[in-house]
Amino acid sequence: MLMSAENTAVENPTPAHADVPAALRRSYRDVYDRRIARKILTEFCHERVISPLQVAPGEYSVLSDDRRTEYTFRAEILSLESWAIDEASIRRVCDGRELTVRSIDLIVDLRGTLGIGDDTLPEYLEEFINTLANSADRPDARRIAAADLAAADFQTIEQSMTEGHPCLIANAGRLGFSADDISDYAPESGGRFPLTWVAAWRADCDFAAMSDVTEEALLRDELGAETLDAFAGLLAGQGLDPADYCYLPVHPWQWNEKIAKIYAPDIAEHRLVYLGQSPDLYQPQQSIRSLFNVTDPTRHYVKTALSIVNMGFTRGMSADYMRTTPLINDWVRRRVDGDEYLRSMGFEILFEVAAIGYRNPVYNSITAPGSEYRKLLSALWRQSPVPRIAPHEQLTTMAALLHIDHLGTPLIEAFIERSGLAPAEWMRRYLRTYLHPITYLLYHHEMKFSPHGENLILVLDNGIPVRAILKDIGEEVCIFNDPDDLPQSCRRALTTEPDTIRNLGVLSDVFDDFLRPLAAIMHLHGLLDDTEFWSVVSESIEEFFAAQPDLAPRLQQWDLFAPTFAAVHMNGLQLGNNRRMVNVGDSYASILDAGHELQNPIARTGPAAS
Repeated sequence: MLMSAENTAVENPTPAHADVPAALRRSYRDVYDRRIARKILTEFCHERVISPLQVAPGEYSVLSDDRRTEYTFRAEILSLESWAIDEASIRRVCDGRELTVRSIDLIVDLRGTLGIGDDTLPEYLEEFINTLANSADRPDARRIAAADLAAADFQTIEQSMTEGHPCLIANAGRLGFSADDISDYAPESGGRFPLTWVAAWRADCDFAAMSDVTEEALLRDELGAETLDAFAGLLAGQGLDPADYCYLPVHPWQWNEKIAKIYAPDIAEHRLVYLGQSPDLYQPQQSIRSLFNVTDPTRHYVKTALSIVNMGFTRGMSADYMRTTPLINDWVRRRVDGDEYLRSMGFEILFEVAAIGYRNPVYNSITAPGSEYRKLLSALWRQSPVPRIAPHEQLTTMAALLHIDHLGTPLIEAFIERSGLAPAEWMRRYLRTYLHPITYLLYHHEMKFSPHGENLILVLDNGIPVRAILKDIGEEVCIFNDPDDLPQSCRRALTTEPDTIRNLGVLSDVFDDFLRPLAAIMHLHGLLDDTEFWSVVSESIEEFFAAQPDLAPRLQQWDLFAPTFAAVHMNGLQLGNNRRMVNVGDSYASILDAGHELQNPIARTGPAAS
């Protein structure tokens, strides 16, 4: 059945500052202000944009652009040029007077050093302030102590994350959202809302599905017969034939802010017909445009176009991509289906089973592929992980391993305590579930994914990692070596990376982007010092290749024990273009800093060192 007007309000019963004393809110802002100031220093030092002066053993100084303000702090420089900064030690002194550390002031004081131009600074600050608010201003009910969060359900963990991307500073900008939109649609607000549905003229749509999925069966399973009958009745009541239309889910914000206005002529001509809202409620995930069905968690995620600027991209979705995404998923599934090694590891992939995109005749005729005006009205359906776990198992985003609660306790510490394992053994279990399958996919199947924290779901049993689930396939997979069976419809996923940098699928994407910040958390909190951390990683890689002797030739080609590898400066990329940080389909080589080589932390113990 369709939802009536009285039932369409967003389910978000906790106002942003309800029952939270002003002094406590101020305290929370101070905590996260200082925490993000530390991240600014950490990541821009890592990218060699900031070059601190060592003023004493373990103590460093950074001067503002005008030389009037000095920032001092204590730090250790760990592997991969990872600056482990003691955030409590950060001081700001201007003209001899100590001032409160404010992360916004830090960016303004160093804007020239950071390479932020006068024209760029206001919008970057807007993205940054929004990111700070994500942590500092979230509802008090969403602040959960790490010990409690370690035992929480999947979606409670999902909405409790504060860190965002571990490398990017302005990682939750959400340019385009109002304050009400943040309350209604941002992951940290915990809101749950229905999707808007439209009927789109079939001749203007691209619908694609994996080989065992049909449009009719998908919609019946996702919506139910009663809702489908109601949709058909609405069309018939206007003298329209339901067979001439596709049904397409739309994010409520996208409908109100974009579709209802830009596509008003299409609506007037009945090329698009508003159908209302379906009964199920959805919760936004960290990626913000991916929505989890909380009414029936066994149903698919729905990912929708959302034309806001967030973390280096405008988050639209094009019909051009939708018509090939399920086909790429189909090809990947054929490659990995029946793989005995992946099955033995319990490793699984959430496939994007179907997708749909609407092509506006006018805008399509005047724009080229890649235009944001071709990315306004599309959606896809991705499998849910919920049916894949046993009752005693727990799902968590892998990003949770980098989460630190409002009291300063890392969530990984709580997971380890819950497991009863020593930190080094916990790490070994985790690396087998995550690093081994990702390495196998690259070296055996010659496919590179984007295995960062938000794209991996861990399955835990009493806090112990037992397997991993990968998502975001169609947009992120890179296929190497031009396989003979790769159809033309999937060739946008083909890459021609040279052998010399294929190892970056692990060295950069895993070691630098995720394990580096994880190592710093474990080091600073006394769980596992940096040297032991990377020793465990090295042993894990050696264990993997010892069990896969047939991959030895490829290890020689794509050496994971190479002495150095090229760095990617992610904040520099975002500052260069915050709406399209990287052109999808560009060679990996185009985003590397050829002048910045990182020392590989496992090179000293690996085969390449012998």
